[in-house]
Amino acid sequence: GRCFTILRHPIERAVSMFHNLKRNGVKAVSGMTIEEYANSSVVEDNWMTRMITDTMEGKVTQQHLQAAKEVIGRKCLVGLLSQMSESLERFAKFFRWEEIKSINTRHGDITSKEKDSEGKRKCFRNLVEKGVNRHQYAQFTKTSKVWKYLEEKNVYDMELYEYAEAMYHKQKVVYQEDE
Repeated sequence: GRCFTILRHPIERAVSMFHNLKRNGVKAVSGMTIEEYANSSVVEDNWMTRMITDTMEGKVTQQHLQAAKEVIGRKCLVGLLSQMSESLERFAKFFRWEEIKSINTRHGDITSKEKDSEGKRKCFRNLVEKGVNRHQYAQFTKTSKVWKYLEEKNVYDMELYEYAEAMYHKQKVVYQEDE
């Protein structure tokens, strides 16, 4: 079987996590700046690699990274948060979502295939344009202390993300629109 995933750059994900923890009143980060968080033991390390390999505790190794790459390379249709619209279009094409009759409980019976497809496209546009969890945070350059601290703590996730980006571009050839 195949699955799809939407990946976020590890630095962006870590910055977002910091702000989420602050917003939710987590005491461990309440008095910290983003720089302090990035250089602390509180910050997650290699979250993507840990999740994919089910290694939530202990040290992550090169073997974990290789296993995570294997899963993404063999099992996943890759999407990128930075390319959300294109990613969703690929997923819809691959999984033939437009061919599946919707169960529409809010708008009564769908009277035509065209209306059903139109509703799905509207849902996609709404997700891409408005989304959920649309918070804007400061961007950090690769030379900033925050970036360097987070990169150091997420070395395997950085490599995994680069691999996933390459897969995304390779898969583009397969899943691009028919001409």
